[in-house]
Amino acid sequence: MIGIFAVDAELRKAAVDLGARLGPETVIGDGPIGQALQRLWGRLGAVVLFMPTGAAVRVIAPLLGSAETTPAIVCVNEFVVVLAGGSSGGGNALADRIAEVLDRTAVPSVGHDTTGDTALERVVAGLEASVDGDLAGCAAALLEGEPIRLLNPLELPLGPLPDNLGPTQVARWTVQIDDRVGDQGVGEVLRVVPRTLVVGLGASRGVSGDEVSSALSKLEWDFGLDLRAVRAFASIDLKAEERGVLQAIDDWSFWHGDGGAGEAPPRLLTYPAATLAQVPVPNPSDVVLAETGTPSVAEAAALHAATLLAGGQRVELVVPKIKGENVTVAAARIRP
Repeated sequence: MIGIFAVDAELRKAAVDLGARLGPETVIGDGPIGQALQRLWGRLGAVVLFMPTGAAVRVIAPLLGSAETTPAIVCVNEFVVVLAGGSSGGGNALADRIAEVLDRTAVPSVGHDTTGDTALERVVAGLEASVDGDLAGCAAALLEGEPIRLLNPLELPLGPLPDNLGPTQVARWTVQIDDRVGDQGVGEVLRVVPRTLVVGLGASRGVSGDEVSSALSKLEWDFGLDLRAVRAFASIDLKAEERGVLQAIDDWSFWHGDGGAGEAPPRLLTYPAATLAQVPVPNPSDVVLAETGTPSVAEAAALHAATLLAGGQRVELVVPKIKGENVTVAAARIRP
């Protein structure tokens, strides 16, 4: 059976049309893609995902196992890309068939079929990371024994790694694990963006979504943080229903949340003033204290939420309070 899943209503129409062309052995997934895949995974011989390739990798990563239990996986966007089961699982043949129906170009899998059981794919899944680059291609090179250069400036714990994945100086592939925006480097680069950041928000009553979004963008443009690394947003409980704040978080999810690939977006965590007032911060404000009952909202909320999420790991304030129009923003990082 072929399961076809689409990231939004428009692509679902294309998925339904494709299913009709592929025949009666197809099923169109309903609801959040991650949940639908979990329900159907054991019954599927092939999976077709209408979504960006990076989003597809993230949504299937927790489900991948051995080659014997993993269906062929094909991602449809501008191209028809085989992510797993290319030769052994029939993915290449299915991609050719879909490409012919949709008048697109098939990108087959070559060499080893990677099924999420390489060290590299386990790292991505364990970090709940976003990915830029050809994860399947890099994983295949790893399996072939090719040296892979690893850059891990945050020194995140990655578990056991094969000998050919490390800080070598000469390699065709580079794997860069960082929550900061990085250059593309030389050769083939796979950027892995872990969810290490908690963003604190303070806002005036009636703040607009655009004002909050503009302040959030400063984290990237002025401080070099990759906004896909945001694990949660945090604020004072007075802002739990602030429309502009909630709108900005929805906008963040659209632009940086992998296109709604079934992943839960970062939550807005809120805390009472008495709790935030106990958090030491570098930039307390008497004005904020008078208005809210705590000398800090953005910095204190970011640090407090990160500490709770860290499970004993270190937490650091990487962006102290920055001011926008009617809003303040700060960012904390969870460290190993």
